Amino acid sequence: MRNGIFAHRFIGLVTGVALFASMGMMAHANDDRIPVGTVNGETLWLDDVMRQAERLPDEFRQTPLANYFDQLVTDMVDARIAADAARTAKHDQKDDVAAAMKVAADRVLAESWLGETVAGEVNDAAIENAYQKFVADSASREQVTASHILVETEDDAKAVIAALEKGEDFAELAKTKSTGPSGPNGGSLGTFGRGQMVPAFENAAFALDDGSFSKTPVQTQFGWHVIKVDKKAIAPAPTLDAMRDQLVQNLSTQALGRVLEELRAKQDIKLRSFAEIRKDAMAAGNSQ
Repeated sequence: MRNGIFAHRFIGLVTGVALFASMGMMAHANDDRIPVGTVNGETLWLDDVMRQAERLPDEFRQTPLANYFDQLVTDMVDARIAADAARTAKHDQKDDVAAAMKVAADRVLAESWLGETVAGEVNDAAIENAYQKFVADSASREQVTASHILVETEDDAKAVIAALEKGEDFAELAKTKSTGPSGPNGGSLGTFGRGQMVPAFENAAFALDDGSFSKTPVQTQFGWHVIKVDKKAIAPAPTLDAMRDQLVQNLSTQALGRVLEELRAKQDIKLRSFAEIRKDAMAAGNSQ
C-alpha cells in the first residue's frame, strides 16, 4: 500500500503544479486582470486570491466561494501589511527567516515552471491516447458476480466442496454452513471488480469460469472460503468526457514524475542517511 505521507507530499506537488498551469495560462490568455483592492497603493489581484483559495482544504473549497472570499482577502491583506512591517524591521534579514523564504520561493518557482511543462504534455492528443489505452485494457474492467461459503477450518471447507460435488445446492449450503454475513442470502456477494476483495479471494474468484465453484478451499484472514462464480463480464468503459478529469490527473502525475526523474539524473545530488543525521542531531542536543 502506498505510504500516506509520501502520497500526500506528491499529490500536494501535483496540485500545486496543476494550479500554476491553469492560473498561468489564464493570466497569459487574458491581460485584463481583475483588481480586488489596493494596499498602500499596491493592487491586490483576483487571480492572486484564487491561487490562495485553491490551496485551502477541501472542506472550504467545496462550499460557495462567497462564504469565505472576504475572509480570504482579509487574511491576504493582513499577511501583506505584516510582511511590510517585517521588512521595515529587517526581519527578512534574519538567517532562519531568509532560509525559509528561499525554500518558499523555490517552491513557488518550481511549481510555476513544472506547471507550464506538464501542461504542455497533457494535451488533447495525450488524453485521447490514454483513453484508448484504457478502453483496450478490458481486463481492468473485468467483473464477477459471485457467492461464497465462509467456514472456520479447511476441513469444514473441504466438506462443503464434497457436498457440492454430490449435487447439493450452493445457496442452501451457504444458509446452513456459512459463518459470514452473506450466509442468510445464500452467500451472495453481488458483483465486484478487481481490487475490491482481498488478493487471495480475488485471485481465486477471477480464475473461475461461469457457474463453477472452487475445488480447493481458499484461505484469507477471515477464514476458509468456497467460492462460486455465477457470471463474469466486462464493465462498459465510461465516456471520454466522464473520464477526462481522471485522465488529466493521471497524465499530470506521470508527466511530473518523468520530468523530475529527468532533472535528477542530470544533477549532482548527495544526501546523508536519516541515521547519520539523527546521530548528529542527538549529539548536538546532548552538547547543549
